[in-house]
Amino acid sequence: MTTLPPGARLFHRGVPGLRPGALVLPPVVTGVERTLTGTAQALGASPEHARGDRVYVTIGRDVARVYAAFKPDGSLYEVHTDGVLEADPDCTVPGVSFACTAAVVVRVVDPVVLFRDRPFDAWVRMLNRATEAAGALVGGRQAG
Repeated sequence: MTTLPPGARLFHRGVPGLRPGALVLPPVVTGVERTLTGTAQALGASPEHARGDRVYVTIGRDVARVYAAFKPDGSLYEVHTDGVLEADPDCTVPGVSFACTAAVVVRVVDPVVLFRDRPFDAWVRMLNRATEAAGALVGGRQAG
């Protein structure tokens, strides 16, 4: 079980069209086929690291934004979970990314995040910077 820092918010990238109050459920429940988890497994990720029975959330708004861009017409949501948060074993920065059994949409941050808005390498740089900044926030230090 993982505890979030006081005041931390959670974000999720997901299918478009969800509204506040909507449940975010894992792909094994919803039947959604095109997921980053599925892509990771197809590329050789172990089932322990890319679980289809989990919803992935992050304290990094821009971390979730990048993942939303990687999903065609992905959306960015702020979410809440009452369930237990597990550390995401794929995230190399502790306290940034988590897995849970379900989440609830609190608000729609961005209804459509378009991949074409930036070149691929710019998205990767944004992901690296955002992950580092979120990790610094968790660690109680300034990113720099």
